[in-house]
Amino acid sequence: MTTLLVDTSVLVKWFHSEGEPQLAEARAIRDATQVGEVQARVIDLALYEMGNVLLRALGWTGSAVADQLDDLLIVCGPPLVMSPEWLHQAADLGERHRLTFYDAVWAAAAAALGISLVSVDTQLLAAGLAESPAAVVQRLRLSP
Repeated sequence: MTTLLVDTSVLVKWFHSEGEPQLAEARAIRDATQVGEVQARVIDLALYEMGNVLLRALGWTGSAVADQLDDLLIVCGPPLVMSPEWLHQAADLGERHRLTFYDAVWAAAAAALGISLVSVDTQLLAAGLAESPAAVVQRLRLSP
């Protein structure tokens, strides 16, 4: 089974559809996790980023946000916690690729785990540190 690290730019598409690019592909990855074809993992930062997007940007109620975070944990399991070594690697990646530290921690975690980072973040994709949902769907031959 393929394990993927799925960042917040993709996770939000699992729960929100309006105006979201690569929606079908992101949801194909989610669906593949639910039938055991793919294991999706997240870092602890995902909970804070998702909660913030749902609550502040999309205006969801606190109760709805909490329910979605529960669902996220069911799909992805317990979030991974950044180790000191991963944080050092994130700082280096951030500096080298001119990324935010937030984006760099995703890339560092994926690199340390030896798994693909799935993202629609243009800077991560341009730096070659992530794969788009469309690329993952094509590579794994998932049905969008």
